[in-house]
Amino acid sequence: MNGIGIFGRVFGAILADKYFGILNTLIPAVGITGILLLGWIGVTTINTLFVWAAIYGIAANATQSLFPAAVGSLSKDPTRVGTRVGMILGVVSISCFTGPPIGGALIALNDGEFLYAQLFGGLTLLGGCLFYVAVALITRCRSLKEAAASQE
Repeated sequence: MNGIGIFGRVFGAILADKYFGILNTLIPAVGITGILLLGWIGVTTINTLFVWAAIYGIAANATQSLFPAAVGSLSKDPTRVGTRVGMILGVVSISCFTGPPIGGALIALNDGEFLYAQLFGGLTLLGGCLFYVAVALITRCRSLKEAAASQE
């Protein structure tokens, strides 16, 4: 997944820089990644697993590479970008630390089947996507208020 994911990292960055902006590219990337993780439930053969892993790898790597840039882009003070990215990655480290044991517990709870872990991962990503949508809406509203205030 990491090898083929280079396409997601490169094309995600190009789409964000040239066309849509970081947050507007990250939102669909996270949504697609969540949907694909839920789609893993339907994978039943080794051939479909390889196809799924390749597509998921592209989407997941786009999500991973755009995330720190999105945090930085929301900062108005360029001298604070590193601090904010470091703080958010500190929060993410909790997920990285607790995710594998939670996934393992969900797999064990379902007698070695991945269904509960797949549902947990996919729904968590889709929930995160909703938070990104909220951030985009708040940012857009704030920009409109600032533009209206500057015209007065």
